[in-house]
Amino acid sequence: MCKMTRSLLAIAAILMLVIQAKSQSFGIRAGLNYTKFGGPLEQGVNEKFTLANGFHFGVNYAYKFADKLALRGELLYTQVGTNYSYSGQSFYKVPIGSAFVYEKGHADIRMKVSNAYISLPVTLQWQVTRKLEVSAGVYASVLIGPRGNGTIYFEKYNDTLLFFKQSLIHNYNKDKAGGIATGTIGSAIYVDGKVVNLARDAGAYYNYLATEKTGNLYNAFDFGLSGTVSYFINKGFYVGARYNFGLIDITNNEMDPLRKTYDEENNRFKLSNDFDRNVGLEFSFGFKF
Repeated sequence: MCKMTRSLLAIAAILMLVIQAKSQSFGIRAGLNYTKFGGPLEQGVNEKFTLANGFHFGVNYAYKFADKLALRGELLYTQVGTNYSYSGQSFYKVPIGSAFVYEKGHADIRMKVSNAYISLPVTLQWQVTRKLEVSAGVYASVLIGPRGNGTIYFEKYNDTLLFFKQSLIHNYNKDKAGGIATGTIGSAIYVDGKVVNLARDAGAYYNYLATEKTGNLYNAFDFGLSGTVSYFINKGFYVGARYNFGLIDITNNEMDPLRKTYDEENNRFKLSNDFDRNVGLEFSFGFKF
């Protein structure tokens, strides 16, 4: 091979690398989430899902296959959840030994759910202008850390001896049926002629028998649609907003009971069979290299 030929091949190889480098980019992105659950609510009580905050961070890779179009994949850690409140007619299963006694009354519940996911969004990007970029696509997420924290205040109807406040400290993947979050004794209440000591901090399945627990409350996978608008401050630094809309039910219907009513005849929970989805916004800043 002559010297000129080798030189031409070397120049061609360099040009190919330059072209390839210009057609792909890497980046990082981080920011805050504002999310809630979307789904049916029980009628005749005051039940709400409202926005809860979390955060996200991760890395991404984009391949530009046309002048203004690129395909981008991301790997994110993200916290998705909701603030939940309930006030109205309800029930409480009081643990007495290895069994439960059903009590009917009024409950006030305040809970923040924060579910951590590893998420894989894939989006098609369109560079509208030098400063503005929009994208749309799908995401698939794996649940790795579902948790909830809150309180319940319960008062039995027409009984001044049965009322209490209890902390709710939930690890939905690890808590066991009948489990407590700490070993600390909480309120002492009077039930069926007996004094019963409740746990101060109830686990996610504190009011369940082992035979009633069929899996965990939250499903392991989520999938949905996303759309993003990004504004570039300069060539590499940008800020953006993304809307995510879940397409699958995130709750296990066999572990999602109604709070207003109870199956008194069979002494067990009534299941809601609701379709609950993740919805919310991400506000990010990022760098593209």
